[in-house]
Amino acid sequence: MPIAIMRDTHGQLRERINNLRQAIKENSEDISEAASFGDLSENAEYDSAKERQSMLHYKLNQLQQYMNVEIFDEEDIDTETVSFGTAVTLKDNKNGKRLEYCVVGPAEYELENYPNIMSYKSSLARAMMGKEIGDKVEIKKPDKHLSFTIEDIQSAQAVRQDSG
Repeated sequence: MPIAIMRDTHGQLRERINNLRQAIKENSEDISEAASFGDLSENAEYDSAKERQSMLHYKLNQLQQYMNVEIFDEEDIDTETVSFGTAVTLKDNKNGKRLEYCVVGPAEYELENYPNIMSYKSSLARAMMGKEIGDKVEIKKPDKHLSFTIEDIQSAQAVRQDSG
């Protein structure tokens, strides 16, 4: 199943992947140069370049998992109900505090693209999906009971632009 992702995040993701590929290419050159210095068992430059290579490949693999995606544009986001790509204002029914979350995915979280990110896969987001302003959301866990009222729903992208 594809991961949901906002179009702006997808563009940033592609850019980061391209930058990582370029960094890997440059790092390969660094490894070759360091290897030319001789004895690899005591070659700090070689060890450092190999460690960087490992880190770059790890990060590339991590980001590439977000490329099998379903892309959402802002006009795809229905702000009548809580859904992927919405920003939701909740009131905690126990203490009256207001909480704001952008219901987006793991790629937005990885890139820190939106304020107050809540993954659409989280238990609270799943409980809110399809609900409207004024609806109550209840989460019962073995150790606590959470109760919220949805006060506002808007586009997460609009909230991002206001905060950025």
